[in-house]
Amino acid sequence: MIKIDIHAHVTNRPVEGITYKDATIKTLEQEMIKHHVEKTVLLATYFPHKGTGISNFRMLDWIKNYNLETPFHEFLLFGSLDFEKYFYQGYNELEELAERNELSGIKIYTSYQHIDLHGENFKQVLKLTEKYNLPLMFHMGYTHGRKDNRFIAGEVKPSELEFIAQNGQKMILCHLARPFTEELIEVVKRNKTIYADSSALLKSHVDLTKEFLNECGPEKLLFGTDFPVETYEDSIFVIENAMKDFSEKDKKQVYYKNAKKLILSNERKRISPLYSYYDDCGCSSWYEAYDSYEDFCS
Repeated sequence: MIKIDIHAHVTNRPVEGITYKDATIKTLEQEMIKHHVEKTVLLATYFPHKGTGISNFRMLDWIKNYNLETPFHEFLLFGSLDFEKYFYQGYNELEELAERNELSGIKIYTSYQHIDLHGENFKQVLKLTEKYNLPLMFHMGYTHGRKDNRFIAGEVKPSELEFIAQNGQKMILCHLARPFTEELIEVVKRNKTIYADSSALLKSHVDLTKEFLNECGPEKLLFGTDFPVETYEDSIFVIENAMKDFSEKDKKQVYYKNAKKLILSNERKRISPLYSYYDDCGCSSWYEAYDSYEDFCS
């Protein structure tokens, strides 16, 4: 069955602690072909607690170069930004990319970054997503990178984000918000424009996924892997086993139609070429210095 992967990461650098030989776009595309994935959303990452990640323009450069080579397996960009240290630089990048229609959405790293959700900076981002009709994705649940702290920048629960949907903002809450899935279910049921994704779910999460589907319906779950953290085999296993009692039409909703509705239904013609910028080290920001397994746990 054809699929859209709403949640993946890539890097050209070696990464330890993953199942795959590497986390490059080439390896990801091989997995996409094998598992009938038509499009994949790649996420820029910003982790100020350790100064790592993949910046917007670096990710876009990889996407643009690779899409020229593989017209049948397109990669889409969800941009992001650092609210703690470089907000205005990040916001200006997102605004420029949105103006050129290079963004398919924006990822917010709640619980990895200290973010005032009622502050002026976040309101500015909301105005941008409203102007360009972009969905917002939020990291939900446990963070990775510090064994002594499961929430690096503090817990953020689904109900704390619910107010954002009041004006019709489309939202994707990641990882079934574990360990707050019960709260997630109630929030999704109350809000037409709030969805969840299945990224980074293990085989042991089949029952949790089934509970969400039974309560919220297949029209509210989007297929995601969190590549390279989770494999396509395991990600598909979770959906297939959680949806044993659902129809093929319902499965298509989860695998493809929900994502198509959110990120492909309002695509506009790109209005300007890509102008990447890098420093002498080939880095577009200080976030390009290092990669590690934790850079993808989002």
